[in-house]
Amino acid sequence: MHELSIAESIIELLEEHAVTHKFKKVTKIILEIGVLAGIEKSALFFCFDAAAQNSLAEGAELLIEDKLAKGVCRHCHLQVTVTDWYQPCPYCGQLLINITDGEQMNIKSLEVEN
Repeated sequence: MHELSIAESIIELLEEHAVTHKFKKVTKIILEIGVLAGIEKSALFFCFDAAAQNSLAEGAELLIEDKLAKGVCRHCHLQVTVTDWYQPCPYCGQLLINITDGEQMNIKSLEVEN
């Protein structure tokens, strides 16, 4: 379950930013996760609650927004929205799509207290 290591990394990142930006508590976190990131949202919610215990994010509200994946077809060179790894190009039908976006996770915003 790699969601636990992801949750722990989020907490570490928050602690680093707390020192830099001088806040003591995180009350809300909005993550943006690409639909091809391979992250199980329900597992991440569970793991985040566990990882946040006794940290500055304990009790914080975690929200997750899906980010659409995009790619460029290597055959017809058109940009397409991608919903899974093995999707054919909707324009030419080829399975030659280079993924350009939608595999990552970002912290989109934080609400904090001093």
